[in-house]
Parts: sequence; structure tokens; C-alpha cells
Amino acid sequence: MRLSSPLWRCGAFFFLLILAGCGADKPSPSGAIAADNSPCNSPGSAVNWQALQHSRCQRLSDYRLFNGQPDQPASTNGGLYYQLSSQLFTDHARKHRYIFLPPEQRIGYQAREVLDFPPGTTLVKVFSLPDISTTEAAQTIIEIRLLIRRDSGWIFIPYRWHNELQDGVLSTAGHRQSVSFMHNTARLEFDYQAPSQLRCQTCHQHNDNGRLSFTPIGPKVRHLNRDISVDGQRINQLQHWQHLGLIKLPAPPHQLAVAPDWRDASQALQQRAKAYLDINCGHCHSDSGAAALSGLRLEYWRDVGYAHGVCNSAHGWRGGGFDIWPGRGDISSLPLRMELSEAKDRMPPLGRSVSDDSAIVLIRQWIDSLPAQDCAAIN
Repeated sequence: MRLSSPLWRCGAFFFLLILAGCGADKPSPSGAIAADNSPCNSPGSAVNWQALQHSRCQRLSDYRLFNGQPDQPASTNGGLYYQLSSQLFTDHARKHRYIFLPPEQRIGYQAREVLDFPPGTTLVKVFSLPDISTTEAAQTIIEIRLLIRRDSGWIFIPYRWHNELQDGVLSTAGHRQSVSFMHNTARLEFDYQAPSQLRCQTCHQHNDNGRLSFTPIGPKVRHLNRDISVDGQRINQLQHWQHLGLIKLPAPPHQLAVAPDWRDASQALQQRAKAYLDINCGHCHSDSGAAALSGLRLEYWRDVGYAHGVCNSAHGWRGGGFDIWPGRGDISSLPLRMELSEAKDRMPPLGRSVSDDSAIVLIRQWIDSLPAQDCAAIN
């Protein structure tokens, strides 16, 4: 895989305007982020909780979250490696996720929303790009994202991986890298774009009656409720957390919400399609998400109907049509916008440069399987 690294620049005015909405530290009166690096430089071998709570360190290693390569779960310094049943598509990147929970703290259960993580929690997501997208081939770390719950709320700190330093380097403006790897029988060549703090709020924002906040996306019960391997044994992930004393579940995992792996062909087609739309689209297409005004709601728990896109006009898109035209996956706007890659057309609008071809096939198959309706006659 070939990587190159021109930075994209962002205007300082827009940085200050949106910084608070991204959950970043409050700017000082001079407009610059207060530079207090003393916690970052503190000695020790344990996780640097003081720096996580108060500083935006220049190096990922300053937080002492890992003892080696962050894409290797065995290198975590006391973090909990976790897995989702279905993942948000990011240009075929592989993702390695960790939870660093402050000592003696527990996670609060929530049935539909993101779990209630206590202040001090740090969520780490490591992005690696493969040499070959569909195999367990070699991979190269490209970025690391930290979500830290401080007393004032969640903040986002992005790091670019530096191979020579073997460390993450703070990258508040984001970065763009030219990448090339094999996907199926073709070579993909495109610019991978890591997000800046200016863009982070788009996907992670939560509007609670006009009050904007910044939240994680993936760690919901339905996506965590799956089997994992622990010491060579298969166990439910949530049950394992309960055994560790990290969470108290209201019922056994089999009685809790579960969204399947969308790639699992043994599961029902509709549930697979809904799981994919939920993890990739539902955080924006919800009552409190960035795309609330569209009228399209794609959370997994919703019934399939008008709000879920059936005969629902593709609001605000120049291509028009209907999000889901039952029986007509070929002309439904939802899979079409998943297929298009130009910035003015693609969905999701951020986080990808190429299309997720396998998922597009799945969504079209599901729409084709729905009882046929004449959406044009309805309108």
C-alpha cells in the first residue's frame, strides 16, 4: 500500500466557531487552546489519567494507553478491547476499538442509546488500511481517534500515525493521504481523509431540544450484544463485561436488543439491511441527529415504513426520487446515494471516498424483496 501526506488547511475563524460544538477544549481569551503540557510529560507507566482529563497531548504515547502497536490488542495498557457486530464503513479500513475505564467505575446501561460511560472514560479507535481489502493481509495504521468523556462532556482528539516515530502525532486539522490497495480483483486508488475537529460534530452531534452535545456512535447494546473469544472460549461480550464488574445488565443478553452482523448470510435479509443502515446512517438520520430535518429515520429499532424511507421523497437531494421504492432497488435513492462518491451526492457525506459495493448489493436486494408499491401514484 502506498501512502503520501499533504495536509488540508482550515481557516482559523471556522476552527474557533465550531470548536466548542466538536467537544474540544474551550479556547483561551487569545483564541488559542490553553497550552498546559505538564500532565503530558509526567513520568510513570500506568495510564496517564491526568493528561486524558486536562490536556491535548502532542503524542499519543503521552497518555500511555499502549505498550506497543495500538492495532494489537495485546499491547493495550489495561484497556478493554471490544467489537461491534456491524461496523461503520470507512473506505475498507480495519478498526480496533478499546475502552479505558477509570478505576472503580462502571458503565451505565441504556436500552437504545450509547451506553452511559462515566467521566474519565476514553474510547480509542485505531484505523488501519490493508494491502488487500478482503483478506487478513498486512495492514498499515493510518490514524487513531480518541473520544474522552471529560466533566464538560465528550471531546474528540485525532492523531495521525507516524511510522518512523511509531507514534500518533496530534492532527487537529485532519489529514489526507493517497492510498492504493487491492479490492476484489481491482486496485483502488483514492485519497483517504481523516477528519478534523471542524468536521467531527457532523456525525457525532446530538441535539436534545436545542442543546447540542457530542457523543460516540457505535457502543450501543444492540451492536455489542455478540459473542467474542476470551481465553479461547466463546462468550457473550456483554455477559463478559458483567462478569468483570463493568456493567449491570437488566436481563440476560439473549433478552436484550441485538442487531446482527450485516455480512452474516444466515440472518434474515431485512435485519441485515437494517443493521447496516443503523450503524452507518442511523446516528444522523434520527430525531436528534444532524439529518433530522430530512424526515428519514434509520435506527434499527424502527418499523419499516414511511419514516424508514418507504415512498419517502429524497428531501434536499437534486436527484429526487424516493429513498426506498419497494420492489425497485434499482431506482431507490438510498442505495444510489450509497453508490455515488461525489461530495454533492454521496451518503454518508463524510467518512468515505469509495463506495461499499457489497452493502449496496445487500440494500438493493432487500428493497427488491419488499412488497411492491407504486410510490409515484401515492404522490
